[in-house]
Amino acid sequence: MFLYVNFILLATIIGIIASRKLYPKPYPGIPYNEASANRATGDIPDLIPIIQNTKEYSDSIFTVTTRKLGTPIAQFLFPAIRKPLIVLEDPLEIEDIVVRRNKEFDKAPMALDLLSPMFPKASVSQYTTPELRFQKRVWVDVMSAEFLRKVAAPNIHKATLELLDLWRLKGTTVHKDEPFNVLGDLKNAALDAIWVAIVGDELGVTRHEVHKLERQLRNAQNDLGELTSPCGTFIKEEVNYISQTIARNSSSPVLKWTQKLETYTPRYRRFRATVTAEISKAMKNAVGRFQRLESGSLEPGDVDTCMMDLVLRRQIVEAKKAGKEPSDPVKDQNMLDEMFVMLVGGHDSTANTLAWFIRFMEAYPTVQTRLRSALLAAFPGPDPPSAEDILETDVPYLDAACEESMRLAGTAKANFRQAVVDTEILGCKIPKGAEIFMNFHVNRQPALVDEPKHSNSIQSANARRGEGFQGRAGLHLHLFQPERWLVKDEETGKEKFNAYALPQLAFGGGYRGCSG
Repeated sequence: MFLYVNFILLATIIGIIASRKLYPKPYPGIPYNEASANRATGDIPDLIPIIQNTKEYSDSIFTVTTRKLGTPIAQFLFPAIRKPLIVLEDPLEIEDIVVRRNKEFDKAPMALDLLSPMFPKASVSQYTTPELRFQKRVWVDVMSAEFLRKVAAPNIHKATLELLDLWRLKGTTVHKDEPFNVLGDLKNAALDAIWVAIVGDELGVTRHEVHKLERQLRNAQNDLGELTSPCGTFIKEEVNYISQTIARNSSSPVLKWTQKLETYTPRYRRFRATVTAEISKAMKNAVGRFQRLESGSLEPGDVDTCMMDLVLRRQIVEAKKAGKEPSDPVKDQNMLDEMFVMLVGGHDSTANTLAWFIRFMEAYPTVQTRLRSALLAAFPGPDPPSAEDILETDVPYLDAACEESMRLAGTAKANFRQAVVDTEILGCKIPKGAEIFMNFHVNRQPALVDEPKHSNSIQSANARRGEGFQGRAGLHLHLFQPERWLVKDEETGKEKFNAYALPQLAFGGGYRGCSG
């Protein structure tokens, strides 16, 4: 009996010691929940019910850390088998990290896990290496102001006019001035615009919807037979599949492996095959067109009709200068994956942001009225303004309304970075390898930070920004108020748009930000 009691006592002690080994190990000097540090499960029991109630992942993490503690920086504690996650909610510090501190922070493993199994060669799926730097240099001009104005803007303008034709039909005939859901229409239009901007061919998804509706109104299906679907309807199906899959899998506790398993499914292989086949057709046409040109004719960008043209031209120019044959772009996995990510991520985020803009216009009629007046004054009509007219005309209130939409919509609410050296954030020591989870959704007044804790680069930026969060721009951040982005021009006395009124983190920024 004595031996039995001793055995139980010894096993209990060993169990206690072993469980203690699982307790979280917080980084020193960074705030955390003390109660969570005294249990093996860390902050997880507090997080799960909030996620279940709100269906929000990123916001729930901020709720149980920075907001609970009332600090701009905190730690989310995991069991000891995983290091804590540093949580950051100070917009100025986040802007500084993503824009100016590229040598201290790189992409984090948790960020790469979402896309790298499916699109391993896309720039968003790779750490910063010489190979990635070369890849980004090849693609950098597709987001230049000149390229966007000459190539992307006309295509976006055309897609928008087709969308307006569809809504005009729906609003005056089918729904007879009753409300109707527009998110699907916005996704179609965004897909049309982004596809033609990437590969130069038109998908015609919105135009197909217009034709279907016109035939329905004429009751002509039986007379003319089935309306042939464009290739865009198949591309749309594939892009919707991958968007929904990424959204579904993003909440998996083993994200990387969930995504990896998806790539072995017949459905994923069909997605890659279908979209690659369509992109390859456009690639072959572009390669033939460029190979017929002399090297000198390849230098200017006048021959570019889409992003793919620009990138292919760069590759062919470099190959001819080196005296070798250009590589086969159809087999270039880097190029294909970059296009896939732009297509999937670009169309979904664009449509969601536009849907939020429409929601804000509905919820804030006074803003809608003022915006209508500003647009009518700038473009008296009666015809819609051209893409060039829109680009050349300064409409400060329109710029402010767009900026406010991106700020408040929260399309990309948060992102990760990893410290690649020992460094500091807000006076806290950040060890090399630590992962930082940053809030991109600036929809509430941030916790106060002592100015000396901000870096010199932040203080310089604040001098240009003015009052920032402490002034009019920082008031009532939960409300849609374009006026926060407007200031009085001292020379003319008129209102002008101030892009620096607040940090704009809607899609990140800097070298590792969203390419769009």
